[in-house]
Amino acid sequence: MYYVIRYGPAEDNSADLYMDPIPGKKVSFTRGERLGTLPLLTFRKRAGDRGAFLDYLGSSPPCMVVSDRFVEALRSVGVDNVDFYPAQLVDEATGKATPGYQAANVVGLIACVDAAKSVYTLMPGLPEGGAIPKNGIFEFKSMHLDYTKVHGAKIFRLFETTSTIIVHESVRDAIEKAGLRGIRLIPAEGLDAFY
Repeated sequence: MYYVIRYGPAEDNSADLYMDPIPGKKVSFTRGERLGTLPLLTFRKRAGDRGAFLDYLGSSPPCMVVSDRFVEALRSVGVDNVDFYPAQLVDEATGKATPGYQAANVVGLIACVDAAKSVYTLMPGLPEGGAIPKNGIFEFKSMHLDYTKVHGAKIFRLFETTSTIIVHESVRDAIEKAGLRGIRLIPAEGLDAFY
């Protein structure tokens, strides 16, 4: 079984971060492509944000910011398609920097939405019918995957909407066993979601 990984639940009260620009380099963590060498990345929590630095944090621009415990959970089940970049989290209210975090870049996109079973809306302006283009889905009313195209991947970004990260149940089990916080795992089958 596969799950969509999201930030939350609300009671965990995760901090909302933003990433400092990288001098001379523009990167995207949602393309599924390798990024090469990066300097130490800095993610900031705005003064007044009462959220905590948990094991799984979101940022602007979009990037998975994860604790070293999260990295170990992925490695414990053999995940080998995520590149990690050292990061520090800075609380703007105190100026304190917190180490022990990584920016996670999931490498690879898999086109595996079962278009015949899924109910979805395409991005405005796209024609109906035919193959769903990269980032072509605006929202799902009911997502279904074609597992013959997944080939047992443990974690991947969905080609049809690259902001969606999907994990195998072995990853879910490792996350739960480690007691990681700031993570919601939602069954992929039948998912109703807006992007």
